[in-house]
Amino acid sequence: MKVSCLVSGGKDSVLALWFALHQFDVISILTVKSTCPDSLLFHIPNCEHVSLVAEMLGLLHQTIWIDKCNINDEVRSLKEALLESGAEAIITGGIRSEFQRIKFNRAALRANLKCYNPLWRLTPQILLTQLLESKFDIIITSVSGMGLRKEFLGKTITPELIETIQQTVPESELTIIGEGGEFESFVLDAPFFPARIKIIESKIHWNEFREEGYYEIKRVKKIPKKFSQKPIQTD
Repeated sequence: MKVSCLVSGGKDSVLALWFALHQFDVISILTVKSTCPDSLLFHIPNCEHVSLVAEMLGLLHQTIWIDKCNINDEVRSLKEALLESGAEAIITGGIRSEFQRIKFNRAALRANLKCYNPLWRLTPQILLTQLLESKFDIIITSVSGMGLRKEFLGKTITPELIETIQQTVPESELTIIGEGGEFESFVLDAPFFPARIKIIESKIHWNEFREEGYYEIKRVKKIPKKFSQKPIQTD
C-alpha cells in the first residue's frame, strides 16, 4: 500500500514514519507549516527542517501551507494535500488525542484514503522505552506551562531528564511524553537516518508572564554516519 506520512520532526511522527517504512510503501512526507502558533492539530515549531529528513531518505517532501487559525481550514488543507499525494493512506503519530484522530480521519475520509495511527494508545512507558532503546536523539523544542521550565529548552531527552520532568509535574502521566502540548520535540537522529542533524544556530524564545517558550532551530547541517539498520521490533 502506498502511504504518505504526516511528519512534524517531533519524536512521535518520526517514530511512526519508522514503523511505516517497515510495513508500507512510503511515497512522501507531508509537513504542515502554519501561521497559527496554537494549532490544535499540528506541531509547528521547527517543522521546516523536516525537508532535510525527507532529502536524506530520498522521499518526496510536500509542505502544506495554512494561513488561518481555523480547524475547518486545517482539515480542508490536509484533505487537498492528500488528494494530490497519490497515496492510498496517511500515517500519523497520534497517541491519545481523540480530537486529532477524528479530524485526521475526517480529512482522509474526504480524500477517500485510509488513516493509520501506529502509535495509538501506546503507554508513555512503552513509547519512551522504544525511543530511548532505539537510540533516537531527541531534544525538547517547546514547553507550555505545567511547571516546565526554560532550562528544558534544547535539552536532549534522557531517562534522567524524564525523571526530572516527572518530579516537576508528578500529577500528569502524559507530561512525560508531551501529550497535550506540555512539550514538543525534534529528532536529530534515528536508527534509520543515514546522517544525523547538527544544529548550527539556535535561539530561545521565552515568555516570562505565560511561563512558556520555544527553542528555534535556525540553521542545521547533515553529518554523515556509518549506517547499519537493525530489524525493527514491533511486538
